[in-house]
Amino acid sequence: MAISRWTLTRLQIVAVVAAIAGVAGITIGWLLSHVEGFVYDFAEIENSARNGLTVGALVAAVDVFYVQGPRGAWLRRLSFGRTVLIRALLFTAIIVATLAFNRLIFGLLHGFDRSGLDYFGLPLLRDTILCFVIFLAISEFLQMRRVIGGRTLNALLLGRYHRPVREERIFLLVDIKGSTALAERLGDERAHAFITSTFFDIDQPILEHGGEVYSYVGDGLIASWPLARGADGSRCLHCYLAIQGTLARRARHYRQHFGIAPEIRAVLHAGPVVAGECGDAKLSIVYLGDTLNTAARLEQTAKELDRACLVSGDLLRRLEIPAALAAEPLGPIELRGRQQPVDTYALEPAEALADESRTRARPRRAASA
Repeated sequence: MAISRWTLTRLQIVAVVAAIAGVAGITIGWLLSHVEGFVYDFAEIENSARNGLTVGALVAAVDVFYVQGPRGAWLRRLSFGRTVLIRALLFTAIIVATLAFNRLIFGLLHGFDRSGLDYFGLPLLRDTILCFVIFLAISEFLQMRRVIGGRTLNALLLGRYHRPVREERIFLLVDIKGSTALAERLGDERAHAFITSTFFDIDQPILEHGGEVYSYVGDGLIASWPLARGADGSRCLHCYLAIQGTLARRARHYRQHFGIAPEIRAVLHAGPVVAGECGDAKLSIVYLGDTLNTAARLEQTAKELDRACLVSGDLLRRLEIPAALAAEPLGPIELRGRQQPVDTYALEPAEALADESRTRARPRRAASA
């Protein structure tokens, strides 16, 4: 069974955190040996490394696979204060249980003595506090990664975009249909909750298909892939299908809470952009170029034509269309602000487009008869 990119990325995070925590465990053990005056022999080094590796791996695994995963959505929807409190209690319990288990393993390997029993007192409390401090540092990093995006954080740390870089990228623009009427119907606060919940459900398929959310703009969002990654296996098209599938599965939930289920409009386009760091008080990676402008014009065209999804011909020719989708050629379309028209296709569910074609064909057959 193939491992998804979402799972593989999180396994890599767990491995890195576990390795760093293992080194931290050995270092802290060595410092404690000098403070408390015990011999820091191989058995103690082994125990310190075990504590760091297991605590780091378990905390990171629970955080990235549960707290930040689909099953932890209920927790992330809580207020910030409640989320922090529940996470702190959860991870404290994991740390205490892991340290106690490791002490039992240490006793089985090296024999039980009075010092082993004494550990389940102040030493366990001390190690729990130290591990919790390390957890806070790890948690802060993971939260920062979640807020600004893993790729963006890596790029900022490595200085990749300190100077502008030219890239080929795919952009997916998604907006919620009827958001203006929605605000009038639900009121500003409930409309905001509706849009936030919709984005929450859309984000996960984007991450699972190797994309990243570039920005949220009102009732819409922009996701992006490097061209090679997004085109590989037509990942960007499968992402669009996954978003539609997620919203369809959640439709009942939305109707129960808001009286309406979200419908989206999407546009896919690819081309060159210039990427670089921008800002001082809030540093971010910004993409500039005609590619994003064209995608925005296609989004407006999708509204005017009342189409669920438009994709530029330049991008579609690089992709293999999934069986669940069918492409209807709309021909070159003139977009405001562009001299050259853009070859455009509308994507529809394959069955729906086939039914429509059969419906259109029946009158012609009857006339010829």
